[in-house]
Amino acid sequence: MIRWLVLITAGVLALVLFAVLLLPWLLPRPGLDGSIPDQPFNDSAFVEIDATRLHYRARLNAPTQSELVVLIHGFGGSAFSWRHTLDFLDAHGYRAIAVDLPPFGYSERRAEGPDWAELVLALADRIDPDAELILVGHSMGARVVARVAAQAHQRVGHLVMVAGTPALSGRTRSGPGWVTRIPSLTRWAEILAAHRLIEEENFEAMLASALGRTPTAEELAGYREPLTIPGTYPALLTRLASEAELSGEGWETVNASLIWGEDDRWVSLEQARSLVEQKPELPLHVMPSTGHNPMDTHPDEFHRILFEVLSR
Repeated sequence: MIRWLVLITAGVLALVLFAVLLLPWLLPRPGLDGSIPDQPFNDSAFVEIDATRLHYRARLNAPTQSELVVLIHGFGGSAFSWRHTLDFLDAHGYRAIAVDLPPFGYSERRAEGPDWAELVLALADRIDPDAELILVGHSMGARVVARVAAQAHQRVGHLVMVAGTPALSGRTRSGPGWVTRIPSLTRWAEILAAHRLIEEENFEAMLASALGRTPTAEELAGYREPLTIPGTYPALLTRLASEAELSGEGWETVNASLIWGEDDRWVSLEQARSLVEQKPELPLHVMPSTGHNPMDTHPDEFHRILFEVLSR
């Protein structure tokens, strides 16, 4: 009897090990067939910083402003998120860049290297080391720009946090750091992403939740295509684990503002009000009947508020 129990236990363990360690390499990853184009957009540029190849969109021809506006996307987003804002800032004489945080957008799928805030600041230094920085971060990107402000507070003119705070959102948390170092588990992450996250119907529903309406064909393609690039999810797990260990404090010495959608389903307006309770002098601009992505769904009103903030 004991011998049979031992054999059964050994068989179960063998099946578990097969499922965890070997099975993910045999399963398909439908939809993970994207690639990084040589020139994703007309205003695209690439630069290598500390062995990490960054993609960003740049509007740097404005002669009338010395400031550099740095736009940082949220979780699952990219420089595509700021397409309307780049047009607006360019038309109003601002120099601006929108950065893809690796492994998002069309930046390299590299898990190691400098943290996101260090990469953003290094890129700004490459473009103009003397420019006053205006930092605009959406959702998860709000924490990134807050950390940039903490590191370079002497040169930040204003910090704008859109639907996000310096605290790490629960939607962007990763598991324990050791998980990201097991290849078979990170492979499972790609398989789950292929079958759940980037599957077209599921992705459209998720994006609709963020937008508060049905996405357009342009929005669906613009947000989804970078997420189909192989290597995104293993690198993302490692990045999130390391970013979660970094402090989001130290931004309080710079001028800052909040812009929030009243109907945000992803990061509730209560989080903004909670931050304002801690920092009463922090202006909060609430956009009625607006969801998590105001720069996508209500660009005119969003830009009116942003221009008001920047002008002040």
